[in-house]
Amino acid sequence: MIPILASTLYNIKYSLWMMAQGMLGIFVFMAVFYLLIYALERIFTPREQ
Repeated sequence: MIPILASTLYNIKYSLWMMAQGMLGIFVFMAVFYLLIYALERIFTPREQ
């Protein structure tokens, strides 16, 4: 393979891997944030008597 093409393909694969990690991090953060809001709502909701 041409060295420039090989390095370009490596950079594309690496950037896709970095993007996947970032997207996964965003979804994990959103899930934790959602669970935190849900838990706080359950804890601090006034109970009807």
